[in-house]
Amino acid sequence: MRSDIVDVWLADARVPDPALPDMLVLLDDDERRRHASVVHAIDRRRFVVAHAVTRRIVGAVLDAPPGELRWAHNPNGKPALCGRYTGVEVNLSHSGDLVMVAVSARRPVGVDLQRVVPALDCAAMARRFYPPAEAADVAGGGGHELFAELWARKESLVKAAGARLTRGLATPVAGPAPVVVEHDGPFRIEDLKAPEGFRAAVALAGEDPFTVNQHAYG
Repeated sequence: MRSDIVDVWLADARVPDPALPDMLVLLDDDERRRHASVVHAIDRRRFVVAHAVTRRIVGAVLDAPPGELRWAHNPNGKPALCGRYTGVEVNLSHSGDLVMVAVSARRPVGVDLQRVVPALDCAAMARRFYPPAEAADVAGGGGHELFAELWARKESLVKAAGARLTRGLATPVAGPAPVVVEHDGPFRIEDLKAPEGFRAAVALAGEDPFTVNQHAYG
């Protein structure tokens, strides 16, 4: 994998019930504790699938047993591979029944998948969180699609930087993709192809161009 390529997989969390035990066994103790704390059954299913799929993808990239991968978290909660199997940057996003996993050879990566929510008061949300110019664009006709597109870009930036979401939401990211923004250093953001009703983006540390390869998992 070259350093200027990021691979992104899209997976469906609606797997058959018999597949879940084999997925659950791949999770580590921390992931199992988090899984057990999830209240709703559908969310527990999505959690298991998202984390098991991530482990299987990364295991295939590194030629490593998925269940032996280990993660460390920075103070803001961003995970990074640690222990015996390292060598790539990984990020995960899930929204509804969909899961996205991004893998980069060396540059810190963030990926985000956002559902377009027609019932959301997107103009009010944009006024609260976005810079004034972006909020005006959302209220002035961009609507729910633009709101979700900008949110996906901002969250992918935050995840690549390992930073806090509130600050990232205030960072301007509008304009034709790709966009290069400053967030304690430069980050380059690309929009991704996403299923109807979703928006997605990926960000890598640094301003240098990169190529995105998108894959369907499974």
